[in-house]
Amino acid sequence: MKTVSKLTAALSIFFAVTFFPQMASAQNGYAASHYAAQQAAYAQQHAAHQAHMNQQAWAAYHAQQQAAAYHAHMQQQAAFAAAQQQMMAARAVPVARTAPAAGSLIRYDGRYASCSASLPGQVQYLINAANHLQSSPYVRGAGHGRVEDRAYDCSSSTSYALIKAGLLKSPLTSAGFANYGKPGEGRFFTIWVKPGEHVFMTVCGLRLDTSGGKVGEGPRWRTKGRSYAGFTPRHFPGL
Repeated sequence: MKTVSKLTAALSIFFAVTFFPQMASAQNGYAASHYAAQQAAYAQQHAAHQAHMNQQAWAAYHAQQQAAAYHAHMQQQAAFAAAQQQMMAARAVPVARTAPAAGSLIRYDGRYASCSASLPGQVQYLINAANHLQSSPYVRGAGHGRVEDRAYDCSSSTSYALIKAGLLKSPLTSAGFANYGKPGEGRFFTIWVKPGEHVFMTVCGLRLDTSGGKVGEGPRWRTKGRSYAGFTPRHFPGL
Protein backbone atom coordinates (compact mmCIF):
# COMPACT_ATOMS: atom_id res chain seq x y z
CA MET A 1 0.00 0.00 0.00
CA LYS A 2 2.78 2.35 0.88
CA THR A 3 4.43 1.59 -2.44
CA VAL A 4 1.20 2.51 -4.38
CA SER A 5 0.79 5.80 -2.47
CA LYS A 6 4.35 6.73 -3.19
CA LEU A 7 3.83 5.93 -6.86
CA THR A 8 0.67 8.05 -7.03
CA ALA A 9 2.40 10.97 -5.39
CA ALA A 10 5.31 10.68 -7.78
CA LEU A 11 2.96 10.71 -10.82
CA SER A 12 1.15 13.76 -9.49
CA ILE A 13 4.41 15.61 -9.15
CA PHE A 14 5.45 14.52 -12.64
CA PHE A 15 2.23 15.77 -14.24
CA ALA A 16 2.43 19.01 -12.28
CA VAL A 17 5.96 19.64 -13.38
CA THR A 18 5.47 18.55 -16.98
CA PHE A 19 1.99 19.70 -18.11
CA PHE A 20 0.98 22.55 -15.75
CA PRO A 21 3.52 25.04 -17.12
CA GLN A 22 2.36 24.28 -20.64
CA MET A 23 -1.30 24.80 -19.71
CA ALA A 24 -0.47 27.99 -17.83
CA SER A 25 1.51 29.27 -20.82
CA ALA A 26 -1.38 28.48 -23.19
CA GLN A 27 -3.85 30.30 -20.93
CA ASN A 28 -1.55 33.30 -20.64
CA GLY A 29 -1.10 33.37 -24.43
CA TYR A 30 -4.86 33.27 -24.95
CA ALA A 31 -5.40 36.05 -22.39
CA ALA A 32 -2.73 38.22 -24.00
CA SER A 33 -4.09 37.76 -27.51
CA HIS A 34 -7.66 38.36 -26.33
CA TYR A 35 -6.62 41.59 -24.54
CA ALA A 36 -4.72 42.78 -27.61
CA ALA A 37 -7.77 42.14 -29.81
CA GLN A 38 -9.99 44.10 -27.38
CA GLN A 39 -7.51 46.98 -27.34
CA ALA A 40 -7.38 47.03 -31.15
CA ALA A 41 -11.18 47.01 -31.40
CA TYR A 42 -11.45 49.81 -28.85
CA ALA A 43 -8.81 51.85 -30.68
CA GLN A 44 -10.66 51.37 -33.97
CA GLN A 45 -13.97 52.40 -32.40
CA HIS A 46 -12.35 55.44 -30.79
CA ALA A 47 -10.75 56.46 -34.07
CA ALA A 48 -14.07 56.09 -35.92
CA HIS A 49 -15.87 58.10 -33.23
CA GLN A 50 -13.24 60.82 -33.33
CA ALA A 51 -13.43 60.98 -37.12
CA HIS A 52 -17.22 61.29 -36.91
CA MET A 53 -16.96 64.07 -34.31
CA ASN A 54 -14.41 65.91 -36.43
CA GLN A 55 -16.64 65.60 -39.47
CA GLN A 56 -19.62 66.97 -37.53
CA ALA A 57 -17.54 69.82 -36.11
CA TRP A 58 -16.27 70.74 -39.57
CA ALA A 59 -19.79 70.58 -41.02
CA ALA A 60 -21.07 72.86 -38.22
CA TYR A 61 -18.19 75.30 -38.77
CA HIS A 62 -18.75 75.29 -42.53
CA ALA A 63 -22.48 75.93 -42.04
CA GLN A 64 -21.71 78.77 -39.61
CA GLN A 65 -19.29 80.35 -42.08
CA GLN A 66 -21.84 80.07 -44.87
CA ALA A 67 -24.52 81.66 -42.66
CA ALA A 68 -22.18 84.50 -41.69
CA ALA A 69 -21.19 85.09 -45.32
CA TYR A 70 -24.85 85.08 -46.40
CA HIS A 71 -25.79 87.51 -43.62
CA ALA A 72 -22.94 89.85 -44.59
CA HIS A 73 -23.96 89.60 -48.25
CA MET A 74 -27.58 90.47 -47.42
CA GLN A 75 -26.45 93.47 -45.35
CA GLN A 76 -24.32 94.68 -48.25
CA GLN A 77 -27.24 94.20 -50.64
CA ALA A 78 -29.57 96.13 -48.30
CA ALA A 79 -27.05 98.97 -47.93
CA PHE A 80 -26.52 99.09 -51.70
CA ALA A 81 -30.28 99.11 -52.33
CA ALA A 82 -30.78 101.94 -49.81
CA ALA A 83 -27.99 103.97 -51.43
CA GLN A 84 -29.48 103.35 -54.87
CA GLN A 85 -32.93 104.47 -53.67
CA GLN A 86 -31.50 107.66 -52.20
CA MET A 87 -29.59 108.39 -55.36
CA MET A 88 -32.61 107.71 -57.54
CA ALA A 89 -34.82 109.85 -55.29
CA ALA A 90 -32.38 112.72 -55.69
CA ARG A 91 -31.99 112.30 -59.46
CA ALA A 92 -35.29 110.85 -60.62
CA VAL A 93 -37.25 113.92 -61.66
CA PRO A 94 -40.30 114.12 -63.89
CA VAL A 95 -39.82 114.71 -67.58
CA ALA A 96 -42.24 117.62 -67.56
CA ARG A 97 -44.31 119.60 -65.08
CA THR A 98 -47.07 122.12 -65.49
CA ALA A 99 -48.36 125.07 -63.48
CA PRO A 100 -50.44 124.41 -60.33
CA ALA A 101 -54.20 124.13 -60.56
CA ALA A 102 -56.48 126.91 -59.34
CA GLY A 103 -57.26 126.76 -55.66
CA SER A 104 -53.75 125.76 -54.64
CA LEU A 105 -51.36 127.82 -52.51
CA ILE A 106 -50.34 129.97 -55.48
CA ARG A 107 -52.28 131.52 -58.35
CA TYR A 108 -51.10 132.98 -61.63
CA ASP A 109 -53.01 135.58 -63.67
CA GLY A 110 -50.81 135.41 -66.75
CA ARG A 111 -48.28 137.98 -65.53
CA TYR A 112 -47.99 137.94 -61.76
CA ALA A 113 -48.36 135.29 -59.09
CA SER A 114 -50.27 135.65 -55.85
CA CYS A 115 -50.16 133.36 -52.88
CA SER A 116 -52.10 132.26 -49.86
CA ALA A 117 -51.47 134.10 -46.61
CA SER A 118 -50.97 130.70 -45.01
CA LEU A 119 -47.58 130.36 -46.70
CA PRO A 120 -44.47 131.16 -44.64
CA GLY A 121 -43.45 134.82 -44.83
CA GLN A 122 -40.16 133.99 -46.57
CA VAL A 123 -42.04 132.21 -49.36
CA GLN A 124 -44.39 135.19 -49.76
CA TYR A 125 -41.39 137.57 -50.02
CA LEU A 126 -39.81 135.26 -52.59
CA ILE A 127 -42.94 135.30 -54.77
CA ASN A 128 -43.20 139.11 -54.56
CA ALA A 129 -39.53 139.44 -55.56
CA ALA A 130 -40.08 137.14 -58.52
CA ASN A 131 -43.05 139.28 -59.58
CA HIS A 132 -40.67 142.29 -59.62
CA LEU A 133 -38.56 140.56 -62.30
CA GLN A 134 -41.35 139.89 -64.79
CA SER A 135 -40.39 142.75 -67.12
CA SER A 136 -36.59 142.31 -66.90
CA PRO A 137 -34.67 141.36 -70.06
CA TYR A 138 -32.11 138.58 -70.23
CA VAL A 139 -28.42 139.51 -70.23
CA ARG A 140 -25.83 136.89 -69.51
CA GLY A 141 -23.83 137.84 -66.40
CA ALA A 142 -26.17 140.63 -65.40
CA GLY A 143 -27.40 140.77 -61.81
CA HIS A 144 -24.20 139.30 -60.41
CA GLY A 145 -22.17 142.46 -59.83
CA ARG A 146 -25.11 144.06 -58.03
CA VAL A 147 -28.45 142.76 -56.79
CA GLU A 148 -30.53 145.59 -58.28
CA ASP A 149 -29.75 145.57 -61.99
CA ARG A 150 -31.43 146.41 -65.27
CA ALA A 151 -31.31 142.78 -66.51
CA TYR A 152 -30.78 139.25 -65.16
CA ASP A 153 -29.76 135.80 -66.28
CA CYS A 154 -30.96 132.46 -64.94
CA SER A 155 -28.77 132.29 -61.83
CA SER A 156 -28.94 135.98 -60.93
CA SER A 157 -32.76 136.03 -61.15
CA THR A 158 -32.94 132.97 -58.88
CA SER A 159 -30.45 134.65 -56.54
CA TYR A 160 -32.47 137.90 -56.53
CA ALA A 161 -35.65 136.17 -55.34
CA LEU A 162 -33.77 134.29 -52.62
CA ILE A 163 -31.87 137.37 -51.44
CA LYS A 164 -35.10 139.40 -51.14
CA ALA A 165 -36.60 136.54 -49.11
CA GLY A 166 -33.61 136.55 -46.75
CA LEU A 167 -32.50 133.08 -47.90
CA LEU A 168 -29.25 134.04 -49.65
CA LYS A 169 -26.58 136.69 -48.96
CA SER A 170 -25.14 137.31 -52.44
CA PRO A 171 -25.75 136.12 -56.02
CA LEU A 172 -24.61 132.63 -57.02
CA THR A 173 -23.79 131.10 -60.39
CA SER A 174 -25.47 127.91 -61.58
CA ALA A 175 -22.38 126.02 -60.40
CA GLY A 176 -22.63 127.71 -57.01
CA PHE A 177 -26.25 126.61 -56.63
CA ALA A 178 -25.09 122.97 -56.79
CA ASN A 179 -24.20 123.36 -53.09
CA TYR A 180 -27.12 125.55 -52.03
CA GLY A 181 -29.20 124.34 -49.08
CA LYS A 182 -29.90 120.63 -48.99
CA PRO A 183 -30.42 118.02 -51.73
CA GLY A 184 -33.97 117.12 -52.72
CA GLU A 185 -37.20 119.02 -53.28
CA GLY A 186 -38.53 121.50 -50.74
CA ARG A 187 -42.00 121.80 -49.23
CA PHE A 188 -42.78 125.12 -50.94
CA PHE A 189 -40.00 125.88 -53.41
CA THR A 190 -37.18 124.02 -55.14
CA ILE A 191 -34.03 125.15 -56.94
CA TRP A 192 -33.31 123.00 -60.01
CA VAL A 193 -29.62 122.98 -60.91
CA LYS A 194 -27.56 121.83 -63.86
CA PRO A 195 -24.15 123.15 -62.78
CA GLY A 196 -22.47 125.38 -65.33
CA GLU A 197 -25.47 125.30 -67.66
CA HIS A 198 -28.76 126.42 -66.17
CA VAL A 199 -30.76 126.95 -62.99
CA PHE A 200 -34.41 127.76 -62.34
CA MET A 201 -36.91 127.67 -59.50
CA THR A 202 -40.35 126.24 -58.84
CA VAL A 203 -42.56 127.80 -56.18
CA CYS A 204 -45.59 125.74 -55.15
CA GLY A 205 -45.41 124.19 -58.61
CA LEU A 206 -45.17 127.45 -60.60
CA ARG A 207 -41.84 127.84 -62.42
CA LEU A 208 -39.62 130.94 -62.49
CA ASP A 209 -37.33 130.44 -65.50
CA THR A 210 -35.43 132.41 -68.14
CA SER A 211 -35.93 129.68 -70.76
CA GLY A 212 -39.13 128.68 -72.43
CA GLY A 213 -40.03 132.05 -73.93
CA LYS A 214 -38.78 134.43 -76.61
CA VAL A 215 -35.10 134.96 -77.31
CA GLY A 216 -33.74 137.59 -74.94
CA GLU A 217 -36.74 137.32 -72.64
CA GLY A 218 -35.64 137.40 -69.02
CA PRO A 219 -37.05 135.65 -65.95
CA ARG A 220 -40.76 134.95 -66.16
CA TRP A 221 -43.34 132.74 -64.50
CA ARG A 222 -43.72 129.81 -66.87
CA THR A 223 -46.75 127.58 -67.20
CA LYS A 224 -45.62 125.48 -70.13
CA GLY A 225 -44.07 122.16 -69.13
CA ARG A 226 -40.36 121.58 -69.61
CA SER A 227 -37.83 118.75 -69.28
CA TYR A 228 -36.23 118.34 -65.87
CA ALA A 229 -33.76 115.73 -67.12
CA GLY A 230 -30.23 116.35 -65.87
CA PHE A 231 -31.31 118.81 -63.16
CA THR A 232 -30.67 118.19 -59.47
CA PRO A 233 -33.17 119.54 -56.90
CA ARG A 234 -31.98 121.63 -53.95
CA HIS A 235 -34.02 123.27 -51.20
CA PHE A 236 -33.69 125.54 -48.21
CA PRO A 237 -34.07 123.48 -45.00
CA GLY A 238 -37.64 123.61 -43.71
CA LEU A 239 -39.01 125.31 -46.82
